[in-house]
Amino acid sequence: MSKHTLSKTLISISIIALSFSAFIFISQTTKFLPSTSHKIKILIVPGHEPNAGGADEFKKIKERDLNLQLSEILKKDLSANPSLEVILARDKNGWNKDLENYVETSSTTIMNWVADMKDKMFAKVDAGEMKLINPGMKHNEATSSAVLYLYGTNKWIAENNIDLVLHVHFNSNPKINGKPIFSGYCMYVPEKQYSNSTSSKIFANYLNEEISKIEKPSTMLQEKNIIIPDQELIATGNYDTLKIPSVAIEYAYIYEPMMLSSTTRNIFIEKSASSTATAVENYISNELEK
Repeated sequence: MSKHTLSKTLISISIIALSFSAFIFISQTTKFLPSTSHKIKILIVPGHEPNAGGADEFKKIKERDLNLQLSEILKKDLSANPSLEVILARDKNGWNKDLENYVETSSTTIMNWVADMKDKMFAKVDAGEMKLINPGMKHNEATSSAVLYLYGTNKWIAENNIDLVLHVHFNSNPKINGKPIFSGYCMYVPEKQYSNSTSSKIFANYLNEEISKIEKPSTMLQEKNIIIPDQELIATGNYDTLKIPSVAIEYAYIYEPMMLSSTTRNIFIEKSASSTATAVENYISNELEK
């Protein structure tokens, strides 16, 4: 083989080697990135309105305040991941301004949309394509303002390309003879006939895997299955008003022993936020980045 031929061969081998190295480097660095071209957008909804609603106050502990405390820590934990964009529906100052402006200026459009989605669902029921399912748990009646913001949030989600939504709650009722006796966590997902049911159930399984490490399942009979399908909750998309995964978590009862002291309560909330962040990232890594 001539020196010229040898040189050409060595150059070819070098190019192939460099190409192969580059392929390995690209494969190794990109497999952890989302398959989508945009950041994955997560909406965290601290349950209830900024200054109203929520489970009954217990020894000056308000559910809506606990919801916000956990949500803010969760947002901070998740925001450390550069591939995620994390949005809070409300903070200590009130509603997210973009969401608030949308709801306040589009209330008629929102409720007309809800009426249309309801009509479509009941048309399916009349045609025998869908069945109405009575909820196993009776939910508190929401105020007209809360209903508007919940439905408005669902419509805003679709128009702002949100990928995942999580509603944060703590439980309180019912009590037996006025005394708190229940404990534990549970979570609600869309009933199986809704279009976001399967993806929400998968998301809930990831959440359950992590939350079960820090809290026991609810001791209330209606919550014994932990992950509870529901056809009526607006938060999870009743009338099929959501197309993305949505889960509403009840992390604990506000009168459980660890919730009564600010020290142990804060520790539990920190652990709950950390466990939830782990579940969210595991879900995204295993299910959304495939």
